[in-house]
Amino acid sequence: MTFGEAVSTCLRAYAGIRGRARRSEFWWFQLFAAVLWLPTVATFSLLWGAAFEGSLAPAEDPAINPDAVGWGALTGAFGVVVVYLVVVVIPSLSVWARRLHDTGMSSAWILLSVVGLGIIPLIMAIPQGQPGANKYGPDPRVHSRVAAGR
Repeated sequence: MTFGEAVSTCLRAYAGIRGRARRSEFWWFQLFAAVLWLPTVATFSLLWGAAFEGSLAPAEDPAINPDAVGWGALTGAFGVVVVYLVVVVIPSLSVWARRLHDTGMSSAWILLSVVGLGIIPLIMAIPQGQPGANKYGPDPRVHSRVAAGR
């Protein structure tokens, strides 16, 4: 699976956690998410700085003087992050769940990320998937070859 195919597949399957995902699909989409994270952080930082008049820390406490904040820029900064979450993080969690399914694991392992142990399910996504069908669906390697007519 190529980079473009992986991104397209993940965005089409947006929040679908049923089925299985190949390693290439998972890792290509993680690369896509990482590459998009860089401009997201840069844009957020620029808007945050604009909200506090060029400084990354407020000169005055916004709770005391709300006029010290450029609320439009601050709203835009958080809007950029929300767009990233909706466009990238949801499909990323979805493909992560399908990747764990391919290895025969439950997607519930992703919940370890909530308590700061996200490295564990990430490591669990490394091995090759189970050959043949498992309880989560058909083997995506065989299924994609059949769909391509090979």
